[in-house]
Amino acid sequence: MTVPDENASTYESRQAEADKTTVVSIIANAFLLIAKIIGGTFGRSQALLADAINSLLDLVANMVVYMGRMIARKPPDREHRYGHGQADTLAAIFVAFTLLIVGGYIVYQAIHVIIHKNYVAPTTLATVIAVFTIVLKEILYRWTIRVGRESKSPAIIANAYDHRSDAYASLGALIGIIAAQLKWPILDPIAGIWIALLIIRNAIVLIRENVHSLMGGNPEPESEQQVLETLNKVTGIKSVRDLKLRSMGTYLIVDVVIMVDQGLTVRDGHDIASECKQFLIKSNGRIQDVMVHVEPFDNSQEKR
Repeated sequence: MTVPDENASTYESRQAEADKTTVVSIIANAFLLIAKIIGGTFGRSQALLADAINSLLDLVANMVVYMGRMIARKPPDREHRYGHGQADTLAAIFVAFTLLIVGGYIVYQAIHVIIHKNYVAPTTLATVIAVFTIVLKEILYRWTIRVGRESKSPAIIANAYDHRSDAYASLGALIGIIAAQLKWPILDPIAGIWIALLIIRNAIVLIRENVHSLMGGNPEPESEQQVLETLNKVTGIKSVRDLKLRSMGTYLIVDVVIMVDQGLTVRDGHDIASECKQFLIKSNGRIQDVMVHVEPFDNSQEKR
């Protein structure tokens, strides 16, 4: 049986685009870090200076994501028989904890300002940089979340939510800047607290989803359905039983029991199992390994 490998090539293409989003994120956050420091200093905006800390943490998180994805792409070795795919998941969890730190820091800064009434009227420069940051981060979010979902990369999806949280944080900074310019400075820290709570919520969701993956939780239901449909096309399989999938970052590991004609020889059963494994791997670039167990089929059992 010949199997086209468009799916495998599409998978690699998506992974390459996912890597590109990380490189662009590193460049963008380095640029924003410098811009916010300049804007906060010369534009007299404490909110923008606080947001610069956010960009610094983002830069560190992006580098961790990039390294994590490079490690995740390494092939299986003697000590990691199922590959290094979970490095992608670990990078996503790191980004999530970074978001928690950012959210907590924004709350701390906001409460500190309210208690000590450290209000300063920012200049137009701070406003311009805050608006630019919001627009850029929203564009990066929309691109990165699309690529992350297509590539099934936990780290890239986490990076996307990091961009969205940055847009929220900068929006809070912008509200504070404008409020201070309009003589309502207390709205600055209040908006900051609200935005921080949104960031913390996103971080908790990311941590929960990626811990689920580390614990061997089931991947998305459509992946199992796709594998089942592919198996049912393999000649010689009478029924598919006990199909299990688990995520290894962007990769999938498949364990399955197939039923074959009980009159076949051991060699014939082995050949069908081998064809089944190769068929799955070629038809889906995410599948890294397949464990096939063969059992005899009789007429009382129906094809699933």
